[in-house]
Amino acid sequence: MALTVGTPAEWLSWIFSGGLQKFYEGLRWDGWRSEVSVLDGRQGLSFFPPLWSAEARQNLQATSRRAVPMAELLSLNRDSCLQLDGADPGFLGVA
Repeated sequence: MALTVGTPAEWLSWIFSGGLQKFYEGLRWDGWRSEVSVLDGRQGLSFFPPLWSAEARQNLQATSRRAVPMAELLSLNRDSCLQLDGADPGFLGVA
């Protein structure tokens, strides 16, 4: 599912109308709430294999997950973009 960011009001409307649930459909595993509830705002989950891979989609429950600093996740995602298509999405991605 593609996500097009508009105004802050449009984004909130999208969130409250179920857009976030649809966006993450198929990317949540049994017990995900308890795993993410212990993260603070400076952490995120690193997955292997990546969630976008065929291997992860075949067996999401079997992916390896660990808490890492958000700066590490942002850097990893930026590096992946540069390697895959040469585009630099910037620190937080293309706006």
